[in-house]
Amino acid sequence: MPLKKVLTRAGASLLGALLIVVVVVFVALGTSNSADLSYRSLNYDATILANGDMRIVQTIDVRLNERDSGPWRQLYQDYTLKTSNLTSISDVSVTNLSTGKSFSQLDSPRTPSQVSSSQWESSYANHWYLADVTNGTDSLESYDSSTSVTSDRTVEVGWNIPATESANSMRFRVSMTFHGVATAYSDVAALQWEPFGTSNQVPIGTVTGVVRFPDGVTKSNSWAWLHVTGTSTTSRDSDGTLRFTASDVRSGQYLDVVAMFDVNAASGVARHSDAAAKSRIMTEETRQEEEWRAQQRANAVRTVAIWTAIIVFGLAFLILGIRGSVRSNRLARYRGGLDYWRDPPDMSPASAAALLDIAEGGVPSSTLQTRQMSSTVLSLVSKGAIAVYPGPAAIYRGMDLTAASAADVAAALRSNGEARSSMASTSTVVILPVCSADRSSLQLSSSEDAALALLETAARRLKNPAFGLDSLSKAFSGWQGGAKIQSRFVDAAANEFAMLGVTCHDGAMATACGFLALFDAALALAFGAHQGSLALILSVGFPLLVGALLILATKRTEVLTDDDGQKLAGQVVGLKRYLTDFSDFSDRGVADITLWNRYLVYAAAFGISEVAIRQLAKACPQLSDPQWLDANAVGSLIYWSYRPWIIVPSMAGASAGTFVPPQGTAFRGGLGDIGAQLDGSFSQLRSTIAAASAPSNTSGGSFSGGGFGGSFGGSGGGSFGGR
Repeated sequence: MPLKKVLTRAGASLLGALLIVVVVVFVALGTSNSADLSYRSLNYDATILANGDMRIVQTIDVRLNERDSGPWRQLYQDYTLKTSNLTSISDVSVTNLSTGKSFSQLDSPRTPSQVSSSQWESSYANHWYLADVTNGTDSLESYDSSTSVTSDRTVEVGWNIPATESANSMRFRVSMTFHGVATAYSDVAALQWEPFGTSNQVPIGTVTGVVRFPDGVTKSNSWAWLHVTGTSTTSRDSDGTLRFTASDVRSGQYLDVVAMFDVNAASGVARHSDAAAKSRIMTEETRQEEEWRAQQRANAVRTVAIWTAIIVFGLAFLILGIRGSVRSNRLARYRGGLDYWRDPPDMSPASAAALLDIAEGGVPSSTLQTRQMSSTVLSLVSKGAIAVYPGPAAIYRGMDLTAASAADVAAALRSNGEARSSMASTSTVVILPVCSADRSSLQLSSSEDAALALLETAARRLKNPAFGLDSLSKAFSGWQGGAKIQSRFVDAAANEFAMLGVTCHDGAMATACGFLALFDAALALAFGAHQGSLALILSVGFPLLVGALLILATKRTEVLTDDDGQKLAGQVVGLKRYLTDFSDFSDRGVADITLWNRYLVYAAAFGISEVAIRQLAKACPQLSDPQWLDANAVGSLIYWSYRPWIIVPSMAGASAGTFVPPQGTAFRGGLGDIGAQLDGSFSQLRSTIAAASAPSNTSGGSFSGGGFGGSFGGSGGGSFGGR
């Protein structure tokens, strides 16, 4: 296959793989941007107070997407009050960091649906509220933070904003105090804080947090663990301060901080227990962490094994597939030493087009069929079965083209002013009487006979043996039988080519390995999407996909046989080279109109009509002499490929003997255009590795090694939202 075609198909494979990967990433790894409401980032600065309360300051960056239900007016966070871990919420403050405006408290909260738009903007926007939503949000009940909790309650911390259709970023600082978070045991004060829990449906891009202990607490007398199932990091400062991050938090994921410190640093804690808790908590957290780390290590080992298998098998398939593709292309290429062939090949034009298609690397099947049909129709002209005259059938009105001589046609063109503008747009096909009177004398091949049958059918349906190429589609429009007539030509050309015995099947290994590599790439993309690993999708799945598509795009399934295949391919390839370089030869011999006609037929089969006609015109000065054409080439393809250029200038007052083909353009009214017209007419008719290798050590409360998926349900159980 020529390098240009290989590069073209490589580019198409790369583009196709890129589009597939983009779809996979978009569908499977879509970020929070698709959610109506999301937190771009969420930062916590929390301080555990000596009395067991917790002061929490949040910095929130919110993204609001446009929604069908109307503009955004209210944002909120819901928390669960329990006698066991969170007794009340107070000291709330809200500041819009994007505008610098501090919100004031609203004593009688309302949902946006309960307030008119004008009243909302004047009386409710830019205020915060505390509401009891235990019984739902149909009616926000005011919450009194001084009231003791006797049963589980849901409290909403909300803030009202001016009506906002969408916002890429709105930043707020929301502060509050959680009361009764810690419990004082005989040895330690302990707490489990859950800033957001499993009920939260708002995705968060990045969560960062700092948790400070009371005065007197250091790394040596405090212990902590982070419970989170996603990607996270943990660390501690020298004074014991905890720092954590969590990335790409999805809906339903939770984050809990478990912490304990020497009870001597606590004072005034509301909830007490005489039991010791340090050993119990250490044991329980160690168990959870060991189980999680062991599970993650097992998952990592399994993941590494799967990825290793995907990569190893994928590389094996690619190597074998590429070798098979290279081999099939080598066998399909003409490998003989014949440079030029000066005679028409020993096969029909349709077979020559098919053989060149194999020897030179392939063209789209639709292009091949068009070349086969076009060259076969021209072959019918060269054999005298039909005539093709320049221009539409209308300019020959009143003439019997089945009996008219070429001189009569030329005279009609000279006398018809319409000819000059319409001659280049189409051609007129004439079914000559010999087709019905003495068809056997034409010595047609099966493909030529099938093409002639198609044209004869068109003539019968148009009720005229002379018709324009622009009427072909009209002749078969709305007629189901037309497909059968066309398929007869396709089948005849295929059978005719098969009878030559010049090809055999190959490329089975390339095909099998290409599809196996494609399946392997699909596994890589699916597994990477399941894991949410964009890096593995791009570094493993994408290259495998490109390689698989390239193998399937460049492999050859039909190759030349070593005997007849190479011999006849040499004739076809050699003739194409000869026609392309025709004007360079000084030993062409005496002009042979019949031979030149056949040259033009095979030039159409090879897709080089314009190149061939220019080479002939350049090499043979007599083609610019109308008298020579009239005397020697009347009725041939050569005549009508060049004579219109003599006719048209004479109509405009130019010298009749002047032949000046335009540079860089097709020959208007010549074979280049007939070939294009035929083509157009017949075209219308048809991180894992590290986890796998690391031992499953536990942190021992040092808040190191990242989070793990332990217990949840701590103080708060936050759930975020907006209205």
